[in-house]
Amino acid sequence: MSPPDHRLPTTIARGLVLAALVGALALAVSQPIVAAGVPIGLGLAVAVGAVDGSDRRVAVGAALLPIVVLAGIATVGLAGTPVAGLSAVVGATLATAVCGVVIGQPTPVALMRTGGAALCASVLAGGSALVAIGIETAGGTQAALVAALWLTGDGISGLLVALVVAAAAIVAVLFVVPPAAVTVPSRYDSYVTSRNALATLVTVATVIAIGGLSILTIGSVLVPALEPVVEAVTGSAAVRGLLAAVTGAALLGVAMAVVARSVWRQTGGRRNAAVAIVAGSLSGVGLPFGAAIGVVGIGTTTVATLFGAAAAVLGVGWLVAWLYEGVVGRSEATNPETAVAAALAAGGVVSGASVDTATLGLETGRAGVATFVPIAAALFAYDVGRYGRTLAREIGSEASRRPQLVRLGWSGGVAAVGVPVGALGMAGATVLAPTLSVPATAGVIVAVAAVVGGTWVLVR
Repeated sequence: MSPPDHRLPTTIARGLVLAALVGALALAVSQPIVAAGVPIGLGLAVAVGAVDGSDRRVAVGAALLPIVVLAGIATVGLAGTPVAGLSAVVGATLATAVCGVVIGQPTPVALMRTGGAALCASVLAGGSALVAIGIETAGGTQAALVAALWLTGDGISGLLVALVVAAAAIVAVLFVVPPAAVTVPSRYDSYVTSRNALATLVTVATVIAIGGLSILTIGSVLVPALEPVVEAVTGSAAVRGLLAAVTGAALLGVAMAVVARSVWRQTGGRRNAAVAIVAGSLSGVGLPFGAAIGVVGIGTTTVATLFGAAAAVLGVGWLVAWLYEGVVGRSEATNPETAVAAALAAGGVVSGASVDTATLGLETGRAGVATFVPIAAALFAYDVGRYGRTLAREIGSEASRRPQLVRLGWSGGVAAVGVPVGALGMAGATVLAPTLSVPATAGVIVAVAAVVGGTWVLVR
């Protein structure tokens, strides 16, 4: 006999996945956007699972997290109605909970890294929203790029300032990057010598360039033939673009190095995933932002709204991950099967609340299917999940299949009977509602509930 563990028996887990699939299909009959929420939930589960691995997997998970959040916000925003938006959220929650049933609860380490990635991505998304607002204020992407190239000023003075800033950024990144990131302890002395020599070379080259530009400018006053050369150099967008690219890359390296140094001593093990989280978050926010800005037809106002909302959602996600990490550490977290049941029940309630007709028809039938089938699947998932959790606690995940199949068949049969009963009740309500008074209708509902409840107690 295998020792008890926290994994559900395989047969029970498959039954829960099947129930979730049936409930999702039933919800999609009334709200097809539920299907759009499913890949979002799967992507979120993959991102959380990926950060609990090597640095490469951490970077991939950190990059995937903001992309999934942006896709989810876009899906909810394009839903059109609150009911459709809630249905998309239900689909995403259901998919995430099903992944929890299959692969288990996320570990405290995964939650800690997910929270860090969410916080980093939230800051970057907020910055991207501000950049989008700046682009809108500047008059468009092209105007903003031109303004960025000439940020240090026009003429020879602006070029000299840009040259000094680029050189200072290069020297800063040489001295801020931790030596352990680029060399081994046995070669530290040679690394220091090479770093100092390179910094000296950059400084000397900058001084020579400044001196040459100064001489050229003074010479153009004495020799008018040199004026076109000075104007070509100082007014060249290519020169300014090269200096801006070098400065931006160097400043990015400085930021990464500062993060690496700040967390260098904040780990109890041999690894720290902070650099991988930052690198992944930069890709996960930067690439969608660049694509959104470059796509024709997407206004900068829309981009700013999208990334601003993503910053808020990711900030809330950081808080949730931080709180949930403590809950998981105390072994007080809600089981994934309970989350599956809750998501299915919520979907049924949302679908039922959207019914606004009192006549029998195709639309009412679709609403009935989307209401009763998910609720029945939720009850099935809750009942079977409790049974599977008991097996996992008392026997283990390798429990015998036969009792599991018997319990799945019994609970599935009861749930299947409940669907037509609920459908008949809904049909009866639509028929009797115009003819019975409110007290009479309430009496019929109470009587039916008593009969169904008594039958349930007897068969149990």
